[in-house]
Amino acid sequence: MSIKKDIQTKGFHSEQEKAFVNLIHTAAHFESLFSHFIKDFGLSPQQYNVLRILRGQSPNAILGGELQKRMLHNMSNATRLVDKLVEKGLVDRSKNSNDKRQILVSINKQGLKLLAKLDNEVVNFDEKIMNLPEAQLMVLNLLLDDLRASSKE
Repeated sequence: MSIKKDIQTKGFHSEQEKAFVNLIHTAAHFESLFSHFIKDFGLSPQQYNVLRILRGQSPNAILGGELQKRMLHNMSNATRLVDKLVEKGLVDRSKNSNDKRQILVSINKQGLKLLAKLDNEVVNFDEKIMNLPEAQLMVLNLLLDDLRASSKE
C-alpha cells in the first residue's frame, strides 16, 4: 500500500515531504511490530536496546551518560530504564569508585542469558518483517545512512 493511501491524504507538497512522512510512518510501523514482539519476553524495545548496548560493552561497565548517548531513542529516560532492568535482575548498577556522582551500569549473567535466548528469535523476527532481497536491503541501508549524513545540523 502507498503512503498516500495509508495515511489517507490527498497529496504532498514535495517528494521531500512525502519521503519524510513515509519514513516516519514506516519507522512507527516497524517499531510497533517490534514492541509487540519483544513484549512477549517481558521487555520494552528501549530496555532491549539498553541490554544490547551493555552486552556490547561487557564485561566492562558503562557510565549512565554514555549509555544514554548510545541509545536508539536517546531521548528515553536511561535512569528509569536501568531501574526497571535492575528490578528484573538483568543488569547491575554501582557507583564509580573514582567519582561517586557517576553511576556505572553493566549487564549480568541473567541479562546475558536472556539476550542469548532472544538472539535467534530476533533474527527470525527480522527476517520475517524485513522480507526484501539482500541487495535491496543493502541499498536501503546505504540510502538511510546517506540521508542521516545529509541532514546533520
